[in-house]
Amino acid sequence: MVITIENGDLCIGNNRMYLCKAGAGNERTNIPLGRYEVSTQFSHSHGAVLPSATNLGWLGDDRSCDVVLGNVRGSNGVIPCKASLTALLARIEVAEGAGQFIELEVK
Repeated sequence: MVITIENGDLCIGNNRMYLCKAGAGNERTNIPLGRYEVSTQFSHSHGAVLPSATNLGWLGDDRSCDVVLGNVRGSNGVIPCKASLTALLARIEVAEGAGQFIELEVK
């Protein structure tokens, strides 16, 4: 499964279905361009299961995550949204259960 972040939009699959907004978090100014392997893991610092992108960091609904997920972009970046995280987690967990390789591509 391919997850793409381009122009602040996070899309799923080869048909690039829009899922939510994505912005830099954890005091970053941008999300580094590249391709990252994604899996779900328990984050002790966030106290929850989150998507983790190897060599990039956590994707989540908290500004301390490396990629912040939400539905609205405010004056200080994407406003974190639990529903956006839940929607992404559900798709990743189905793909993991099917044994699919999951990749995040940031353009």
